[in-house]
Amino acid sequence: MSIQKRFTFACWNCARNYTLFRKITDEQTLTVACPFCHAEGVVQLQPFRKQKKKTVMRGGNEGDQPPGEELMLPEILPTQKPE
Repeated sequence: MSIQKRFTFACWNCARNYTLFRKITDEQTLTVACPFCHAEGVVQLQPFRKQKKKTVMRGGNEGDQPPGEELMLPEILPTQKPE
């Protein structure tokens, strides 16, 4: 899975929102730097992962595909201080 678009982040340090163009992959975390205070922040993606519901369509081949996971991201992604 790979999502590439502009995301909005909330800085953990200065509490300002900023947008960055990022590619989100299957990794559990995303590291970003605030353009205002230059603090590095970490976004934990695991809380936003949800199981896909399996949809069965009559006469279709959708039953062959595994349900998998999808990301349900909020409008503004919260960042945390790196450990």
